[in-house]
Amino acid sequence: MHGNTDLDYTILKAIVEGDSKSFEILFRKYYQELCNYSMGILGDAEKAEDVVQDAFVYLWENRQRINITISLKSYLYQSVRNGALKIIRTQVLEQRHMPRLTEFIEYLEKSEFSEDELVKLQKIEQAIDELPSQCKSVFLMSFMDKKSYKQIAEELEISLNTVKTHVSKAYRIIREKTQNFKNLSLFIWLYFRKNCKTRQ
Repeated sequence: MHGNTDLDYTILKAIVEGDSKSFEILFRKYYQELCNYSMGILGDAEKAEDVVQDAFVYLWENRQRINITISLKSYLYQSVRNGALKIIRTQVLEQRHMPRLTEFIEYLEKSEFSEDELVKLQKIEQAIDELPSQCKSVFLMSFMDKKSYKQIAEELEISLNTVKTHVSKAYRIIREKTQNFKNLSLFIWLYFRKNCKTRQ
C-alpha cells in the first residue's frame, strides 16, 4: 500500500475489511476521472464506463487477495488502462487497417509510461535494429512509411511474396526477441508512431 495518501490508505484498509460505504466513497472519488481517461483511449463512452466499472468490481471482489504496492489511484488507472488495452487488442485482431489504434497511440503518447512499458519499447527498438538488412528495410517501409506491399515490391524490385515473407519474418523475430510479451502489436505501432514524429 505504499504511495497512498492517508485518506486512500484508510479507504483501502476499510475496503479490504469489507466496508461497502468506503468502497462507495472510493467509487465516487475516482469514477468520473477514470471514465474520462478510459474515454480518451477508447473513444466510446459506453465501453469506457464498462471498463471502469469492471475495474471497481474486480477490486471489490478480490479485495482480500490483491496486494497493492503503488498508490490506490495509480492502481485504478493501471487497471483501467489494462481493460482498455484488451478492447483495443480485440479491435486490432478484428480490423485490418486499425484506425482506432492510431488514435490510441496519439493519446497514449501524451500520458506517462510505466517503467515496464518503456522497457518493452526499448526491447522492440533493439529487435527491429537487429533485423536482417532487407527484412528491416521492408518492415520499415511497410509500417513507418505506410507503403503497400505492391509499392515496396516495385521499389525494391522483388516479388510480392518476398515482401510478405519479410514482414512475417520480422514479426516472428521480434516476437522471439521480446519473449512474446502481451500487447506486442500495440507497442510496435507505438514505436513507429514515435519514430515517425522524430523524423518529421
